[in-house]
Amino acid sequence: MCAGGAGADETPFGVRVYEGRWSDGYLGRRPVRRGYAYVVWKGRHVCEPSDLSAEEAAGFWGEVARVARAVEERYRPAKMNWLSLGNGVPHLHVHLVPRPLDDRRAGGPLESEAFDLAATPVLDETVLRAEAAVLRELLSAGPAHQA
Repeated sequence: MCAGGAGADETPFGVRVYEGRWSDGYLGRRPVRRGYAYVVWKGRHVCEPSDLSAEEAAGFWGEVARVARAVEERYRPAKMNWLSLGNGVPHLHVHLVPRPLDDRRAGGPLESEAFDLAATPVLDETVLRAEAAVLRELLSAGPAHQA
């Protein structure tokens, strides 16, 4: 992610919907759930939120919240999961996983294969671009989406 994830308009994993001071937000190409997005720290390389200064942490988490609010407004999940994992990609990023009312694992954690690229189909390119445009519009809207 350090060498090409943050700061790119597109990656093999998603399309950028938000460009902030501290982070970039992407709509995922392989949605764990409809509306799956992720937010990538774009400063120096860090692995953990605890590696950030107080100012950086406030800025980063504020931007994560801003992207999460837009995803929530668009997809209306029953619950939004914020996952800071980094086991596979050791660079600070947060997965935003909207959990719908009819979630196949409602009340429990995501299935173990949730982030297995081979197990999650790629979103249709036309749908990906249309959904990304909606999220960009929501993120460029007024105070309701301000960090």
